[in-house]
Amino acid sequence: MTTLNNKEYKTYTISSDNITIELTNLGAIMKRILVQYNKKEIDIVLGFDKEQDYFENDSTYFGAVIGRNANRIEESEFILEGHKYQLESNEGDNNLHSGSSGFHTRIWDVVSHNEHSITFSLLSPHLDQGFPGKLKMEVTYALIDDNALEVTYKGQSDRLTVFNPTNHSYFNLNGHDSGDVLHHKLWLNSDKYSELNDESIPTGKQLEVTDTNMDFTNLRMISEDKSDEYDDNFILNSSDIHQKAATLIGDVTGIQMDVYTNSPCIQLYTGNGLDDVHGKNGTVYNKHAGVCLETQFEPNSVNSNHPPLIDGKLEYKTIYKFSGF
Repeated sequence: MTTLNNKEYKTYTISSDNITIELTNLGAIMKRILVQYNKKEIDIVLGFDKEQDYFENDSTYFGAVIGRNANRIEESEFILEGHKYQLESNEGDNNLHSGSSGFHTRIWDVVSHNEHSITFSLLSPHLDQGFPGKLKMEVTYALIDDNALEVTYKGQSDRLTVFNPTNHSYFNLNGHDSGDVLHHKLWLNSDKYSELNDESIPTGKQLEVTDTNMDFTNLRMISEDKSDEYDDNFILNSSDIHQKAATLIGDVTGIQMDVYTNSPCIQLYTGNGLDDVHGKNGTVYNKHAGVCLETQFEPNSVNSNHPPLIDGKLEYKTIYKFSGF
């Protein structure tokens, strides 16, 4: 057990017949997702053994809840109700994942915990990270039927503010220590993706995936020749939680993860920035060691005609359903 600012890092476990998940109150992070494979457990997410390592390597965002706003905000500013709000510029001139002191670095309270589920809570005061409004956020991880993990994000704000959370787990369905993921197979329920400028900010155009390397409408390898990499936003054809949004399959294990969400987009990130990151059990993670499927709104959407706002209560949900073991 470690302390930070007189608060303790603690580890919690939830489990079902085939899945065990280890979490920590630092960042409401999922440290391990253990699934059965060949009569043993394999860990299918990247991470660290010690909570302190998450804090010291906070730019990887391994397994963390991102808040208040996932992804990028252009020029680190937005206007809400006629008032301009200035945020930290932590990626060039832009704001990434709400800033360096985002929710992934906070100690969350544990509201409830039983064998199958855990709920974390965080209170973010008015002008925290530069955002308006006092926001209370809860994240519940629950193992439900059919080997599924249900992640529910609840927000409650006392005034209009930004609420665009996600989870930043890096998946490697061959095992976290198995090398790169570029031969994993991927399907996305998306016909369009966001055109980005040189700073990964959407231009406002949504382009058709047809006849491009963005086309995952048929299950295929992420990169057959291992030369393609992604940090791109895909607009989902449906934001119905009952409609499958994505399928990822480990090419060695055959373990399958189906993703369902009521968020409008998925950011596909193939771990392009990982370089000599010393992770769990002495594993060194390098480029493409894991793939993120971040359910969220389009990057910089706070400056668009469809901003991700909350005034009162709001809830988002993502389900990860595992099979093939």
